[in-house]
Amino acid sequence: MNDDDIKDKDLLSIDENWLEPQKGRILISEPFSGAEIFEKSVVLIVEHNIKGTVGFILNKPLLSTRISILGLLGQYPWSLNLGGPVETDKIFFIHSAPETISGSLEIAKGIYWGGNFNTAMKLIEDGKLSQRQIRFFAGYSGWNAGQLDSEISKKFWMVGKLSGQIIMDTQKDIWSEAIATMGDRYKIWQNLPADPRLN
Repeated sequence: MNDDDIKDKDLLSIDENWLEPQKGRILISEPFSGAEIFEKSVVLIVEHNIKGTVGFILNKPLLSTRISILGLLGQYPWSLNLGGPVETDKIFFIHSAPETISGSLEIAKGIYWGGNFNTAMKLIEDGKLSQRQIRFFAGYSGWNAGQLDSEISKKFWMVGKLSGQIIMDTQKDIWSEAIATMGDRYKIWQNLPADPRLN
């Protein structure tokens, strides 16, 4: 990739959004947003209404030691993601086991948000819940009423969709998977360096 490619705003900017933000859809940040926490991020929307929007960043893993530092997941060696900049001292989770975790809210086909945390921990302890069935997040991403719509109109975000299988798979490169669903125009994004000035 040469300097002309990097400077070509048509290649690096978001085209018109064809999808509206809603529960179960994803937000894909433009590559060089300038907002470090959301740099090349994919956010799963778990709530979107007239009061605002809540979501979790799917592709910002934290070091496993972070779990013991927070002291909230006990001895369980499960992956933990940074869900966003709000309430990072709290643990949130999504899962695909509504029949065993009561109080869950369905956010997409086969994907659920929250429920009884103690039940989830007991299921993990008993070996009845696998890592492919639950994902944990420290903190969340939040927008006030109208704030996300404003950011989308300024082309900070693309709105897209991902399958539940990919959403729950912590081994996937979710950024690349999300970009691949957006069409040929965005293929160049998949191989962009973190800082184009270093290329």
